[in-house]
Amino acid sequence: MPRIVVGINETDEAREALDWALAEATSRGATLTVVSAGDDNPAHGRSAWAEQIVAGARERVGATCATEVVAVTCSARETLLDAARGSDLLVLGRRRRSKLGRLVLGSVSAEVVERADVPVTVVRHAGDATTPPEDGTAAQDSPLLPCDVVQSTPRVVVGVDSSGSSILAIRHAAEVCRRTGATLEAVFAWQTSGLAPLPGSWAHMPASEDYERHARELLDQAIAAAGVDLPAGRLERTVVNTSPAAALVDASEGAGRVIVGSRGLGGFGRLLLGSVSRQVLEYAACPVTVVR
Repeated sequence: MPRIVVGINETDEAREALDWALAEATSRGATLTVVSAGDDNPAHGRSAWAEQIVAGARERVGATCATEVVAVTCSARETLLDAARGSDLLVLGRRRRSKLGRLVLGSVSAEVVERADVPVTVVRHAGDATTPPEDGTAAQDSPLLPCDVVQSTPRVVVGVDSSGSSILAIRHAAEVCRRTGATLEAVFAWQTSGLAPLPGSWAHMPASEDYERHARELLDQAIAAAGVDLPAGRLERTVVNTSPAAALVDASEGAGRVIVGSRGLGGFGRLLLGSVSRQVLEYAACPVTVVR
């Protein structure tokens, strides 16, 4: 049976991640392992507290999946990584932006995303701004309702380049769409600055239309290599002349989730996991899944 792991603590962001993980596990027919780890216990004991949090979330979401709670008093980082081994997905909450403009992910989530050997979904708080405030102050958070986390939306976005991890991301995204009935939008971003001449063009720089045509060919090849079998009406191809991060953040508006490969290739259409993936994780307007 598929297994999903979610990390929780005393923050609202972690509870929102729990809601999302419960809905995802129910949709997949998976079991959910809820991990609560830390150096000190909540007021009523970590295990009892975690069981209470899970019970409330199950009722709120209407979850029917089987759940288990792992509550320990040790490093959250290592406990999450250990619990996630052999699972199908690890789910984390995303820290809100502080007044000093600190990275939203936080040190634990950022390291877990980097080190995990399974796909990781980072759930965005509904009130977070998708762009950093110009004056460096915190954005005003809007109240989060359970439906904001678990409500299905008709579009899944996947970032595409020519790397092997991109193919895995496309397959993951296609599985989500088959299961949920969502439309898949495959996004390929390209930029003329810094690009080498196209194959067969020798030393001259072709027109932008030639690069766009080449990008569309690479996108089609990646979709074919991934074996996507969605109906034509539920597969959209988007090729855009901008940075990959900007393209994916823009596409995330109104989407149910964004899915990216863990690391792309240098050169044409570079993706993840580095500065681009960090920007997508920080500023996407919906949950982001990093696939390995």
